[in-house]
Amino acid sequence: MILIEKIITNIKNRDRIMQSERLNVVSELAASVSHEIRNPLTVTSGFLQLLNRSKTLTREEKEYVGLSLQELRRAEKIVSDYLSFAKPQSENMVYSNMSAELEYTKNIIMPYASIHEVEVKFSFNNSLNTHYDRNQIQQCFINLYKNGIEAMKEKGGGTLFIDVSERKQNIVIRIQDTGIGMTREEISRLGKPYYSTKEEGTGLGMLMVYSTINKVKGSIEVESEKGKGTTFLITIPT
Repeated sequence: MILIEKIITNIKNRDRIMQSERLNVVSELAASVSHEIRNPLTVTSGFLQLLNRSKTLTREEKEYVGLSLQELRRAEKIVSDYLSFAKPQSENMVYSNMSAELEYTKNIIMPYASIHEVEVKFSFNNSLNTHYDRNQIQQCFINLYKNGIEAMKEKGGGTLFIDVSERKQNIVIRIQDTGIGMTREEISRLGKPYYSTKEEGTGLGMLMVYSTINKVKGSIEVESEKGKGTTFLITIPT
């Protein structure tokens, strides 16, 4: 039994190290490339906006400019997702119990939930503080809430449960939906670059979630059943 437990522990440690190395590689690539791409995108977008104000353009030409701006915004969003993998910024670092960030992200996601007939139930009971990048943690929660709502969208609505508590010097965040659920294979591939359960998804959102939690030395456990929903259990040490 001791030998079996040791083997299981070693397998888990190896998977954790491999995931950490994968996230570090993506983070380094993102930091070095994203800034260089964003600059020409911003300049091009500015000139197109000026061009769009011209009174000499035909309706068809304005449509082309509009489509170009739309695609530039989409490209900027992808670049922003990559930038999310960069190291935490010192000016964004806080020491808090995450109450402000969780309340803010809940309010941000409420209109999106309402549109898709999803009820949000929020509970906060935590007094423990920890260090984290405010912007990255907010984006992390928004991605998880959005994924949960989209999983329930296909069922015509549902309930998103957000529960925050403390346990043995750990902040425990439970995010549960009543959506379409996932298979074991889908769960095992979460957080890997370019893997997504959505047809038009890039997988960068979940990769960003795993990267952010990894930076605060936390862990993510996922439980899901096809047709019944998914639960993300995030544990962050303080």
